[in-house]
Amino acid sequence: MLKLKKQMNFLIIEDDQLSRLTLSNLLKEYGLVYEAKDSQSAIDLINDGQFDMAFIDLDLEDGDLKGLEIISPASRKGIYPVVLSGREEDGCIEEAYLKGCQDYLVKPFNKASLDMVLKKFSLIEGKGTLRKVLATNYITQDEPLIKELEIINEIVLNDKPVLIFGPTGTGKSHIAKTIHELIHGNDDKFIALNCSEIPENLLESELFGYEKGAFSGADKNKKGKLELADGGTLFLDEIATMPLLLQKKLLKAIEEKTFYPLGSEKSVKSNFRLVSATCEDLKSLVAKGDFREDLYFRIEGYNINLKSLAERKGDIALLVKHFLKKSIRRVVIPADVMNVLEGYQWPGNIRELRKCVEMLQSKASGIIGLNDLPSNIVANSHPCEKVSVSTPVATIKTNEVVTSVSTATASFISDQQINYISEHGLKAFIEKVEDEMVDYFYKQNSEKVRQTLQQLKISNSSFYRIMDRLKAESNGQLTQ
Repeated sequence: MLKLKKQMNFLIIEDDQLSRLTLSNLLKEYGLVYEAKDSQSAIDLINDGQFDMAFIDLDLEDGDLKGLEIISPASRKGIYPVVLSGREEDGCIEEAYLKGCQDYLVKPFNKASLDMVLKKFSLIEGKGTLRKVLATNYITQDEPLIKELEIINEIVLNDKPVLIFGPTGTGKSHIAKTIHELIHGNDDKFIALNCSEIPENLLESELFGYEKGAFSGADKNKKGKLELADGGTLFLDEIATMPLLLQKKLLKAIEEKTFYPLGSEKSVKSNFRLVSATCEDLKSLVAKGDFREDLYFRIEGYNINLKSLAERKGDIALLVKHFLKKSIRRVVIPADVMNVLEGYQWPGNIRELRKCVEMLQSKASGIIGLNDLPSNIVANSHPCEKVSVSTPVATIKTNEVVTSVSTATASFISDQQINYISEHGLKAFIEKVEDEMVDYFYKQNSEKVRQTLQQLKISNSSFYRIMDRLKAESNGQLTQ
């Protein structure tokens, strides 16, 4: 059964009693169900009640497509409208979507269709579920990477396999687990196996399990990963290292959802979602004959490409802060040390960075110095060059506060800005700059979010944070 975050209220708008009963029985597992058999009753319920989803039949009241008139009022009330209809004309489908329909499903309706709709609703109702998950489970503000990961919204709606590419240490297993948790809501039935860590002669028994006496040392029955993953997710990390003979056996098990444990004549059924990962170029391995082409096409469904940390340097400081919070002990990493960390290539990616932060937290000093960093990081770091402050210093007196600013800085920051900072503080000044620039570019770009993000080079989360602040300020002015 699909697990939803809350008890839901459903509205079924259907003039056929049997269809209402069938759908009502399916929905009762997830919440309270209300029914309407004509358009007027439906409108009255929509106006008076609070519903999460409405399932709308179009052919109400002698086939006048009265159901189309219900979609817009439902949508305006914040209800998620789903059309259930026997009509498959393009014009009818298009009109339903234009009026605000979120999903258009043809009859007969079944439980698989319901699960798909509920999964999609759960993501949309969460208003950025993926981004919220990434904010805690996979830290990044890199817009191209976030855009790459947005495919997860589609992944959770069906059972196609997932193939994750990326250098070692980029968090492939983390993404696999995130996908599983979005679908199942917990860690249960997430079965992981790193194919590169198991000796070749033991990998088959780990995957398929074995019967007692199947080989020397097999003193009892053991379930394999394939069987343990039944009803959940099977994550095969570094799948490119799997021997060719075992690839053939795995392919058969994936296609048929059945297999034989070693030493057994009885087949085992297992229905699982397959997520695979590799740091290798599988197409190249297929061309060389080192990876089966048929298996490659079978494990490929949705592809996710994770970038190396060197390709998203803007995330390094975010990740450092994230890892620092995981320990009870707090330490400070000054700007010069952070600059060195950001200038390092991190060949081990996130895994290497995490271990480095854990090491720094164990240092005796609470303020980390350059001498606390591993020598290989210092030697191979290429920090961003800082502007040399060697020009004469101009002293500016503002509101009895004497502020020293280099002439290089003074050419960029005006006297008016310095006065504002002196009176309100640097944080308020930065927020004011953010507000005015986002407002300016957003209007210049005809309120196109993507174009504004590209020009300002900021993340979605930063943009909407600033927009929320602007709206709050606007509302405050209106109420004064």
